Amino acid sequence: MLWRRKTEGMGMMISVIVTLYNEDRYLKQCIESICRQTYQDLEIILVDDGSTDQSGEICDAFAEKDMRITVVHKKNGGPVSARKAGLSLAHGRYVTFVDGDDWLEDTMYEKLEACMRQWDVDVSMCGRYEDTQEASKAVFQGADEGKYDKKQMIEKIYPHMIVNQDFFEWGISPSQCDKLFKRECIESFQMSEDECIRMGDDAVCTFPCLLNAESIYVLGECLYHYRQTTNSLVKKIDDYELERKQFHAMYEAGMKQFTLYQEVYDLRKQWEMYVLFLMIPRSDGLYEGYAGLDYLFPYPKVKRGMKIVLYGAGTYGQRLYQYLKQSGFCEVVLWVDRNYKEFRKMGLSVEPPDCVTSECADQIVVAITYAKPRKALHQALIKKYKEEKVSVIDEELILSDASKKAYGIR
Repeated sequence: MLWRRKTEGMGMMISVIVTLYNEDRYLKQCIESICRQTYQDLEIILVDDGSTDQSGEICDAFAEKDMRITVVHKKNGGPVSARKAGLSLAHGRYVTFVDGDDWLEDTMYEKLEACMRQWDVDVSMCGRYEDTQEASKAVFQGADEGKYDKKQMIEKIYPHMIVNQDFFEWGISPSQCDKLFKRECIESFQMSEDECIRMGDDAVCTFPCLLNAESIYVLGECLYHYRQTTNSLVKKIDDYELERKQFHAMYEAGMKQFTLYQEVYDLRKQWEMYVLFLMIPRSDGLYEGYAGLDYLFPYPKVKRGMKIVLYGAGTYGQRLYQYLKQSGFCEVVLWVDRNYKEFRKMGLSVEPPDCVTSECADQIVVAITYAKPRKALHQALIKKYKEEKVSVIDEELILSDASKKAYGIR
């Protein structure tokens, strides 16, 4: 069902497309942060993707109070479907997206629109805050502030756009939410995206769009707040065959686009690394022959039957813990994380890191995928314990042809 305000002829400059599914806990903060933007020439499209909580009612209540708001109520179809539904109704010269549990700094669109207008670029972008209940971390785009024309993008942006040297650290964020696009720059990529893609859906659209862009502006400020919830358990994957199909659809969609644009810059190797990074936490279901390995992939030092300390209780740590408890491949004698208090609130048996001793296990397994925190923790641990007792993910093993074949992306 579509509930629509009359916006034609109102001269909207920016169309803000908010996609949401069961976000009633955070949605009010999200919408209020958009409505109070210092840049007021907005068209706000709220796409309720089949929510079963009070999200739809919250959207309708805001639409009654603000004539700039349009509400779309639709059957659940996933994030790509929701963005398409919103974009099909957009009238703005510029387009941007917001996730329904995030929020914005008040000047975000004023500053991004000024960059677009002043420098006449196809895309402007800012940094973001990654917010948890405990802290807010500033994360900037992997490029210096300023305008980049096509020549400068080829020299300075594309070589590190998806993978910024290390496995794995972003160059340019794949998110569409920290960017403002000229409508004609993003529209064809978004509207042609496969709706079955549920993981990496932003990246499939954003990176080809940036390859096609003639110029961009990178703003060295953080203006978008990305909410990272640590108060919810990582769900067990019930249908790995479906998960595998979705990953392959994402991989193939990206490779198709990057093959088309390879004469501009060949991003196919970076794309492979990105897809592999997303697949690692799901290796037990996506890596063919995983259960038959005599070591815990991608930790070659961790052998079957060992006693281990699992260090890290984030998404990857939780998935690895689930697999080890279910399979019995290794005995987890201790599970630790510096944010153990928050994970205990979730019902997880996580202890503080100072519980670890060199005698309590055969290996200390660092269950962290991002390069900077993983490498920093590795260095800290080998100063305290013997290096041979500390295991981190083996990057060369992950990127090997054998692993790519096992994941089904070669």
